[in-house]
Amino acid sequence: MGGKTLLLAEDEMYVAMTLSDLLTEAGYRVFTAARLRDALGVAERERIDCAILDINLHGEQVYPLCDRLRQSGVPFFFTSAYGLEGLAERYRDVPMVGKPYTCEEVVEAITLQLNGGARR
Repeated sequence: MGGKTLLLAEDEMYVAMTLSDLLTEAGYRVFTAARLRDALGVAERERIDCAILDINLHGEQVYPLCDRLRQSGVPFFFTSAYGLEGLAERYRDVPMVGKPYTCEEVVEAITLQLNGGARR
């Protein structure tokens, strides 16, 4: 499903750059943000088809962005090394790809979300 626009909210620069490059090569248009306010700005300005969210962005939890994406009907999933225990209760239904992950796992999660948000 190339050609779709993704928001990648990730504060680890190497991870963000590597994943962004791989997703761009796979045909996606990728906006990256390392801080919550920047990610919220992208969500306000751009039409996002799916979002890939690290839960903690430089000490700020990503939940205000999750709220914005849900209001807009944009599917998203989390990437985290902490697992479901670190999630707010209201977002326990959102799929998570555990770190470390492969690009294939992320692309699979994107595809699932773009096809109706199948749960893992």
